[in-house]
Amino acid sequence: MMARIGFIGLGRMGHAMSRQLIAAGHDVSVYDINPAAVQSLAALGAAGADSAAAAASGRDFVVTMLPNGPDVEETLFGAPAVAAAMGQDTLYIDMSTVAPEATDRIAARLKAQGIRMVDAPVGGTSEFAERGQLLILAGGEAADVAAAMPVFDAVGRETIHCGENGAGTRTKIVNNFMSTALNVLTAETLAFAEAAGLDVQRTVKVLAGTTAGKGFLTGAYARKIFAGDISAEFGLGLASKDLTLALIYAANLNVPLGVGAAASQVYQMAKAEGFGGNDWSAALETLRRRAALPEQSFS
Repeated sequence: MMARIGFIGLGRMGHAMSRQLIAAGHDVSVYDINPAAVQSLAALGAAGADSAAAAASGRDFVVTMLPNGPDVEETLFGAPAVAAAMGQDTLYIDMSTVAPEATDRIAARLKAQGIRMVDAPVGGTSEFAERGQLLILAGGEAADVAAAMPVFDAVGRETIHCGENGAGTRTKIVNNFMSTALNVLTAETLAFAEAAGLDVQRTVKVLAGTTAGKGFLTGAYARKIFAGDISAEFGLGLASKDLTLALIYAANLNVPLGVGAAASQVYQMAKAEGFGGNDWSAALETLRRRAALPEQSFS
């Protein structure tokens, strides 16, 4: 089904997403503060607009893909205001990565104006955007997420409805926390391997075949703590001991392991709370207690 889409924000991600929408046969109107980006998409069949409000006028969907929350709010409510240009039947989709509080403010203001919104940040790099293979993390009413599927299907491989307005943004923030922190831990690990005199590529091959590279979410956590079982498969006390050995050795090699040192403190807290004989995934319960989350029952 052909849809009339206004797309605002033509950076590397937005430009690639707009091209996917054009290729899918949609009627796409585009705007960016960079005229060259608008012109390049106009050459592919988009309608180039001279303002964000003009791109949003008369559209079934209006999509923003902007650098940060203040940019989104200024685009929507500044002058000329995109929110004022959208009709009551327009569905607004913000695919930017912004602070949850910004999404909450935007959703509330648009609701007061009778405009529906879905927050739908994406998982995946610009390479995924180029292939139309993004993961869409949608927050909003189920009916609105369903209505947005012509847009999501054109730019993504899968859409996950994360919950009400704001849930998509919050899911993206949590996802990015894990990926960005893991990036530093990976860097620490490879620097440690090199300082230890190891062949880094061979070490990577080892890491890829163990929990280190395969991860916990579909492994230890899925088998143990998510199943309500923290009996020891690999003991938390042993994990703490192994981490301490690594930190001492790395210190002797003058390799800073800041992420590893922070992790060691969590293991120490978990042991102090009596989890030393349980599975190492029980570190989660220690952090849940620190965050005053409801008590978890384990079988």
